[in-house]
Amino acid sequence: MESKLGLVMTGGGARAAYQVGVVRAIYEILDKPKHLFDVITGNSAGAINSTYLAANAENWDVATRNLQHLWEKLSPKDVFDLRTKTISQVGLKWMAGSMFGGMTSKVAGINYLLDTEPLRKFLGKNIAFEDIKTNIENKALYGIALSTTNYNSGSSVIFYQGDYEISDWLRSERFSHRTDLNVDHVMASSAIPFFFPPIQVEDSFYGDGCIRQTTPLSPAIHLGADKIISIGIRYPHNQNRMKDMAFSPFDNPSIGQIVGVLLNSIFLDSLEADVERLGAMNALVASGQNSHLKEIPILMIRPSRDLGKMTTRLNKELPKSLRYLLKGIGVSDSEGLDLLSYLAFDEAYTNPLMELGYEDTRAIKQDILRFIDV
Repeated sequence: MESKLGLVMTGGGARAAYQVGVVRAIYEILDKPKHLFDVITGNSAGAINSTYLAANAENWDVATRNLQHLWEKLSPKDVFDLRTKTISQVGLKWMAGSMFGGMTSKVAGINYLLDTEPLRKFLGKNIAFEDIKTNIENKALYGIALSTTNYNSGSSVIFYQGDYEISDWLRSERFSHRTDLNVDHVMASSAIPFFFPPIQVEDSFYGDGCIRQTTPLSPAIHLGADKIISIGIRYPHNQNRMKDMAFSPFDNPSIGQIVGVLLNSIFLDSLEADVERLGAMNALVASGQNSHLKEIPILMIRPSRDLGKMTTRLNKELPKSLRYLLKGIGVSDSEGLDLLSYLAFDEAYTNPLMELGYEDTRAIKQDILRFIDV
């Protein structure tokens, strides 16, 4: 039986553009139009990239090249409804719910800041979801999974589509659900809390898959991956520098700064921790101390630069209405940059991220070749 290579892409809003450059470079290095990846899993904005690749898995040259083109033309108006009228209505409903919600039997407010109906239309236009089933039936793809967070149970729900041999799984606070994936699942997985609206799938409401997905490698393993390439979106910080920053003088943080830190904890921490856990398990298996598990080699690719800091001066490139909203929560050219990086679906930011992902991956070409040959 041939081994199955898995691709894991976690979330991070606009930061997911980095993943696109990485995947394109991997294709060029391996030069494998068929069966480049057998298993694909995605959280949050990684779900967008995952479903597009799964729908085009019959030819990875075309899939990776066209995904680049898709991100190159993506703009804020393709993601949010930026009409002043819409933003004003959302703001008024938010304030009404906060100020007068307790005076009514049902909260009159709203639970998001940005209307993402344009993103739904963009995805529906550009992703042929029915082709996922075709590619699985034709053995071009073994399985795909998208992680979401159920707002009723608080658990992680992994919607998946794949070969009939794949079985459902149930773990603490997370479980799988086999289905034919559609735009609702992608919208749910990428619904950043507070900023994007919760998405109804069947009879329940869901939000961003990274909120409760503490083991992002798990879906790929359950889908049968024997090796995994994971793409991180966090630049590895110097721990001594982080310690110095923690005790250095700093002004009282704005809401934007606080939310940026919270989003970092949701999107950036779990993948690195899970990679460390899998590495430790692999070491036990290799040493013969645990014969009940199999070794699953893991290669993690992550940015050589801080993606948050790459948003410096980007504020001026964004639409006026979005700049106005972000300014109101403290995002400026020097503060709240992490938060800005999650919402900056603009070519001035996403194109450099794709280029960085491509360059970072080409730089480790030999590591990738050795990993595949293991």
